[in-house]
Formats: sequence, structure tokens, C-alpha cells
Amino acid sequence: MRKALSLSALALATALALSACGDSKGSASAEDTANPVAPPSAAPISTPKPTPTEDKSLSSRGNLIMTAGTFGTISDQYTKTLQAKFAVNSITPIECTPPQYGSVRAPENGTIIAIDVTAETTPELAQDTNPNFSISSYDFKFIAENGTTFNGNLGTVATYSCIPDAEQFPSRGLGPNEKVTAKVILDVPAPHGVLVMKGNYGKGFEYTF
Repeated sequence: MRKALSLSALALATALALSACGDSKGSASAEDTANPVAPPSAAPISTPKPTPTEDKSLSSRGNLIMTAGTFGTISDQYTKTLQAKFAVNSITPIECTPPQYGSVRAPENGTIIAIDVTAETTPELAQDTNPNFSISSYDFKFIAENGTTFNGNLGTVATYSCIPDAEQFPSRGLGPNEKVTAKVILDVPAPHGVLVMKGNYGKGFEYTF
């Protein structure tokens, strides 16, 4: 009888132990499900900021460096609407042709040069308060090769009748949606140097010849 009781007690103890183990595993599984372990995250990769580089198209004077045949543009100061574009095709010394009346005048500054220009305006120029685009000697200044700016007049009397009127840039300029190829005559103090044409918002157009 005692032996039967002992076996019964042993069986009961074994059952309780197995039940306890099952509860322990169940609790662990429930806890794992409720609080999942997040995988380790990789450290964010920082992207280096680009280093600002100097605009190679600007001269030391802050002007746009232009070459023969390259178009410069003129836009409205406020709307930034394109109004005109132009290209200097060549800058060369010339000999003035005898005018119909009178004689060829000698240059006052030293050298007469011709700037061959192609220019074209857009229809949007009509919206400007002054719908006109013109290029003349007053739009240029001369800088010597040593950096000295010439403070004289580039549009001397010698330039007025140097070539026929039909070859010169129209004295009244261009209106909206017009184009022309013509010459601007300058009287400069040296056969070589830098010409700067005024442009938009402080930047000019710079030509070395």
C-alpha cells in the first residue's frame, strides 16, 4: 500500500514538474513576442558637402569671359525675361574708308578697331519700358594689358565716318524681334588689350584681343 502511494506521489510530482516547465516556456514565448529584440542599426553615413569652386567663366574683375562667337544675353532686371542676345564675332584693327565728303580723320587715341557683332532681340522686349537694344562706343571701356583703365573717349570723331553707315550698328538700335550683323567702331590707345562691355546686374562681358 505504501509502495502504491509512493508511486502515485512520484507520478504526481513528475506531472507538476512537466507542467511547470511548459508554463515557463509559454511565458517566455509570450514575452518574446510582446517585446521583440530590434536588430542592431548601422551608423548613418554622412555625405560630405560639396566644396564651392570658383566660377572659371569670370575674370579677376568679375566679368564674364567671352570668346569670339559666344553669345551673351541681356534680361529684364526684375522678371529675368530674356530680351536680347549678342555675339562679338571679331575685334580687328581697320583702315577707315574715305567718306563721301571730307577726308579720313586720324585716330585720336592711337588705333581704330572694328567690333563685328551679331545681335538679336526677342518679342518680350516689347514689354520693357524702353523697348530698344543698342550697342555703341559708350557701352565699352578699354583696359590695357597692364591693367590700366583708359579714361578717354572711345567714340572719337575719327570713328564717326570710318565706314559706311550701312555697315555700322543701327544708331537707333533694335526693336523687339529684330536681328542684325554690323560693326561698332572704337578708337583705342593700343592695338591689344581688354574690352569690357557693360551687362546685367553689375557683371560685364570681357573680351581680350
